[in-house]
Amino acid sequence: MRNHTTKAILLGAMLLASAFVHAQYAWIDEKGVRQYSDQPPPTSTPDAKILKTPRGMARPAPEPAAPAAAPAAATKAAPTLAEREADYKKRQAASSESDKKAATEKKAADGKRASCDAAAQNKVQLDTGRRLRTGAGGDVMTEQDKAQERSVIAAVLKDCK
Repeated sequence: MRNHTTKAILLGAMLLASAFVHAQYAWIDEKGVRQYSDQPPPTSTPDAKILKTPRGMARPAPEPAAPAAAPAAATKAAPTLAEREADYKKRQAASSESDKKAATEKKAADGKRASCDAAAQNKVQLDTGRRLRTGAGGDVMTEQDKAQERSVIAAVLKDCK
């Protein structure tokens, strides 16, 4: 009998202690999800969304809101699907244009490099002192022709540096 009395007292003490442990709050957050906690809900939660408050517990006073820098005009709504699509197409066109510009610049740089290489090779040929033939006719270049060719090559090589 003594054993049953001890068990009953322990059971009663546990039930009494569990009443204090069960101090839980229940509320629905801004995403619509039900939340459970032993801490009170955020002060931004409206009273209508608080489902359960422990007995004897008062809800903490809301914190004063910071003064708004600008009214609702400053808060921009999320862009619509059409706006996002237009922005995407705009970025895609800009990317395509920059790719074309880069390809054109690369082609021009490659052409200039080829022209510079050819001019350098021609200068070496002129500076060897050998007799050079011109065109398909096979005429030999005169010193006047060589001087004229050197001035053209010098102008091309000047732009290469």
